[in-house]
Amino acid sequence: MRVHSVEKINLLKRLRKKGYSINELVDALSIPKTTVWHHIHKVLLSPKYAMILESKRGGSAKRTQRKWLIAKENAHQLLCGSNREHVLILAMLYWAEGTKRVCDFINSDGRMIKLYLGILRTVLKIPEINIKPTIRFFSNTEKEECLKYWSMVTGIAKNRFAIRMNDGGTRGRTKYGMCRISLIKGKGSETLKLLHSLIDQSYESIVKKLGFMSP
Repeated sequence: MRVHSVEKINLLKRLRKKGYSINELVDALSIPKTTVWHHIHKVLLSPKYAMILESKRGGSAKRTQRKWLIAKENAHQLLCGSNREHVLILAMLYWAEGTKRVCDFINSDGRMIKLYLGILRTVLKIPEINIKPTIRFFSNTEKEECLKYWSMVTGIAKNRFAIRMNDGGTRGRTKYGMCRISLIKGKGSETLKLLHSLIDQSYESIVKKLGFMSP
């Protein structure tokens, strides 16, 4: 069964010949990237349009580089501002309990979750819509009790929590299970870069102040 019409595939190839990138074709025609590649990877471009396409390549890397530069500058400004103490705490919290590839902070200690969320909200001004809470409870804990506890700690309504039950029957060593705070909808990537920049700059600042060599 043909998913896309012959006309649409022919248009896809014509646009490619005019120097459209794969991402531009995906956006313009609402066709999955793998399908686009399947139909255009053998399409030959004239020298003129080949140069146009080549000029577009590397754009994603450049955008990422710019975002990192912005994150580093924002981290510097925060560490030089009136909230320095708070962002130092935030950096150390995330360094200890945060994940590297997505903006997730996980802990079983309600005080750490409350402190982390408080700084996100008051200092970084993260909107509530971008905060996604998840709890994980274990076979020796009560789901409703855990949900009530983490709702109270975070100030987030119960119906906003994703709930996960451990698999394998593992018994948790904490009364209320674990809580994960994720940042979503664009804020996650932006804030993750900022947090890593805060960690790096905080470390260098403390190392310099204490007078010992950084590895």
